[in-house]
Amino acid sequence: MPQAAWKSDATKLAKVRKERGLSPEDVADQMGVSARMIHYYEAGVHSPAVSRLGDLALALGYAPDDLTADPRGEASLVDLRYSAGLTAASAAARLRGDQAGYGQLIDQRKIRDLEEGRKVAGKMLQSPEASGLLTGALARTYGVPPRVLMDA
Repeated sequence: MPQAAWKSDATKLAKVRKERGLSPEDVADQMGVSARMIHYYEAGVHSPAVSRLGDLALALGYAPDDLTADPRGEASLVDLRYSAGLTAASAAARLRGDQAGYGQLIDQRKIRDLEEGRKVAGKMLQSPEASGLLTGALARTYGVPPRVLMDA
């Protein structure tokens, strides 16, 4: 099983599930995983993979970032993407679908380059106006204000 590069708040998972009146089996059925995996998440043995975080949040009726253990204001770009429940590939796909990302040829490699502080290639990205529009699009994709994205 792939290990998550972030940590979910295990105590919050069990508390939220119980508040919603859901059993581990109910959540597992909605996510398409075993009830044992839900127990592992709640015990802190495993954190859900990023690709499963959105499903878990949906099953519990919460936003993905409400289920993470990251303190607010200390998030990196990777943390923001994980909190949105997105893989690099799915974030790139959403950006390509945004008006600001149209024609930018954004792929998961460019998302990872950005997250790791490397220069992102692309002739359309050279203009400050295009970069500003993409910043707004990325903030919308991650569900955060642009200022939070700039601070990451």
